Amino acid sequence: GDAAALKAELLELMRRKDEIERQITDAAEALESPGMGGLRGALVDAEGFPRADVDVHGTRTLRNRHVTLNTDHKGLMALIETKMHALHALPAPQRAAPAAPAPADKAGVDKAGGAPPGTAVMAASPPTPPVDPSARPWAIVDEVAPGGPAEQCGLRVGDGLVRFGGLDPSHMDPLRALPELVGEAEATGTSIHVAVHRRTVANTDGAGGTSEVVVVELRPRRWDGRGLLGCHLSPAAPQDG
Repeated sequence: GDAAALKAELLELMRRKDEIERQITDAAEALESPGMGGLRGALVDAEGFPRADVDVHGTRTLRNRHVTLNTDHKGLMALIETKMHALHALPAPQRAAPAAPAPADKAGVDKAGGAPPGTAVMAASPPTPPVDPSARPWAIVDEVAPGGPAEQCGLRVGDGLVRFGGLDPSHMDPLRALPELVGEAEATGTSIHVAVHRRTVANTDGAGGTSEVVVVELRPRRWDGRGLLGCHLSPAAPQDG
């Protein structure tokens, strides 16, 4: 029926989205590697000559690829949003989450085992690369509703998002792209890897303490409260340096 066809289309679009996001991450990491000029660094010196310490041609090629991939990603997210709206317009019984294939070959884990409901990581949350401890948060959790998905997975007020599924600072506007990813995960019953910086306070006056990277699995879903996450995110304040 229409629902089955839409779900199949969504899963295929999600697989394509995941692949593009991996390519975006690979391009961004390659640009930050030694001998490259980064995503936005100047490629000419003070006198206007090409910098001798970086691969100017390689950097320009990768920057163009990064921009093209982000454009493709934006178009794909718009298509996913359209398909999601069509799926949600169907009667509720037809919207039951599709049985996504268990990516045991990618994750190296048997997802068919006796995991509690809602803990299986499926198409919306592919295995994520290690999180750079020095990565700057691009959003802050400033509210967590009791009993909501965010609280249940372990998110806390003050956590700083450095990765949300495939979204990280290499994307043009990760916070703007986040609602589509959340809606897609809810429509297909999948979980999302969320990596945050969490500050641990050493003293009662707030002095000292350290910041650690914490990774949780968040499953967007309908619940008694507002939204699909049970938390509110705000853009992180720009940092100097």
